[in-house]
Amino acid sequence: MRELRPDRQPCPLVIEGEPATRVVLSHFSAGADATFVHVARKPDESRAPSEVSLTIGYAPFVEGTTIVYDLTDGTMQGKARPFTCKLDGRHSRSYMLLPFQVEQIVVRHAGDLRVTFLDASNETIQAALPFELQLMNAAREILATEYHATDRQGRWSHPLKLPSSPGKLIIRSLLTGSEASLTL
Repeated sequence: MRELRPDRQPCPLVIEGEPATRVVLSHFSAGADATFVHVARKPDESRAPSEVSLTIGYAPFVEGTTIVYDLTDGTMQGKARPFTCKLDGRHSRSYMLLPFQVEQIVVRHAGDLRVTFLDASNETIQAALPFELQLMNAAREILATEYHATDRQGRWSHPLKLPSSPGKLIIRSLLTGSEASLTL
């Protein structure tokens, strides 16, 4: 995601003890409202991928109400409570931390296709949030699939020429798996 920037703050996720010697935590600012964290095996890790399991905790400055999203599985991990990170057959996992929950995806067409993610107050979440865009025809056949992210201010737009035949545009959050659609 080209919207990520180096984060000068300490990493919000922590791993203690021996498991910390086997992985590398990298974190980036994804906008005013989000932090992206990547957990990866160290390149010299000799254990089989199924053998790495670790408990992830939080730095003292992380609020207990912070919401953690598992980008690898496309699910909400939950509030900032310690959890197990299993690198079963994987070399890495990615997480997104937000101070609030994603409540709604808004998709509009007004000359341009526009996508935003809203919080419970119907405010745009100011963060680079990843999503999948699918274009389907009337027979529900997938014509195209693309992956995008909102900008750091929480907006994404793209010129969209409407197809000559009816169809549907589906936006699926890669944070939550929830979807919003637009009939074309």
